[in-house]
Amino acid sequence: MSLRKYLLVSIMLILSCVGGLAIWSSYRASVHEVNELFDAQLSRSARLMLGLAVAEIRDGHVDDMQAMILQNKLRLDTLRKGDKEDAHETSELGHYYELKLAFQVWDKHGNLVMHSGLAKFEPLTQHEHGYSDSVIEGSPWRVFSLWSYDREYLVMTAERYDVRMELVDKIIQRLLFPFLLLLPLLAWLLWLIVGRGLLPINRVADDVRNRDLHNLASINDENVPSEIKPLVQAINRLFERVSESFEKEKRFTSDAAHELRTPLAALKTHAQLARSSRNEPDRQHALMQLEAGVDRASHIVEQLLTLARIHPDKMREKWQQLDLHALAVDVAAELAPQAAAKNIDLAVDEAGEIAVSGHAVMLRVLFRNLLDNAIRYSPQDGQVVVSFDCGARCVSISDSGSGVDEADHEKVFERFYRGEVSESGCGIGLSIVRQIADMHGAQIRLSRSVSGGLKISVIFS
Repeated sequence: MSLRKYLLVSIMLILSCVGGLAIWSSYRASVHEVNELFDAQLSRSARLMLGLAVAEIRDGHVDDMQAMILQNKLRLDTLRKGDKEDAHETSELGHYYELKLAFQVWDKHGNLVMHSGLAKFEPLTQHEHGYSDSVIEGSPWRVFSLWSYDREYLVMTAERYDVRMELVDKIIQRLLFPFLLLLPLLAWLLWLIVGRGLLPINRVADDVRNRDLHNLASINDENVPSEIKPLVQAINRLFERVSESFEKEKRFTSDAAHELRTPLAALKTHAQLARSSRNEPDRQHALMQLEAGVDRASHIVEQLLTLARIHPDKMREKWQQLDLHALAVDVAAELAPQAAAKNIDLAVDEAGEIAVSGHAVMLRVLFRNLLDNAIRYSPQDGQVVVSFDCGARCVSISDSGSGVDEADHEKVFERFYRGEVSESGCGIGLSIVRQIADMHGAQIRLSRSVSGGLKISVIFS
């Protein structure tokens, strides 16, 4: 179901239920009020008839009054002689409801003294005081009984219940019919209003639908309703991530082409030299250069792949509690053979546990790149020290190389920046370190080490 239909059906159901409940409540209230009103009129009529009857009895004119009542009673055939076709309508001769009214006057000996034309010669009810319900000729009646103050005469006034119900039904009909007639009009207006309210969604959909494949610009959310703005903002964030992914892919392709062109050309040259060399020393030298070129190309490919795998959004799902000291010790143990090849003293200071929340693989890459750079830039018989500051949650790696000028501290984090002393690196290591540190909310500080080389400190928040 579309959102427009869902809203229309939901609102119409709610309105119908609320309207039905209101009409039902009005019906119950009308029944109560009509009963109250008719009961009051029934009581008033009883008191009036009792007064008239007692007066006529005392004057001795009761028979004349009874004859007059019977002569002037309203008959259905007489009512239909009027101009009205519907007998339920008011006529100049009376009203149809008069045929559903009756009264009786009894004396204390049980004799019927006076009665209306519709009343039988049996009591309308067995109750001699107050209101009661009675069934007369198969129809329910409401009866009110009242004794005179001297308890000489008893008057009973009665009224058929359908008189009341017809009045209540007419009241409810006048409430229900307009409501039912207005429901289609209300549904049509709601359809238009909901459709107009959903126009911003259609505009956003048209904007996305009609875009070029490479158009990842943000959708303008200035005139977007507040209910839709989170959706538009989420789409814009998705566009940003997709754009970043595309840019990252472009940079990776460009970086790979840029960095692998030279090593591959060098490999080809060394291979040609090895094939064309006529003496064994030249051939062995060319093969050694070929092997070194393969190692350098492998290192470049590994660094490029590591750079391409850094996706902060996905990696945060795999974060866990880690000990930086234990992690640095493990990485140092892995690179110990590389340090031993240059006779470098690789020392790791003792420290307590430094607990952080992070991605284990990426933090290993961070320490591996820092230690690898420190070993590469340190001279033969140099020294590399890994130190810790548990209070500041800081890990520092110092080397005994030539160091980096303070003016170049930011440049070393740029891709493919090698400085003037590096010929073996590819210039991506510190760029990877910066990205991993940013992903973990860590700061990187560069300073001069005690031995005159470079000291890189990674401070975790």
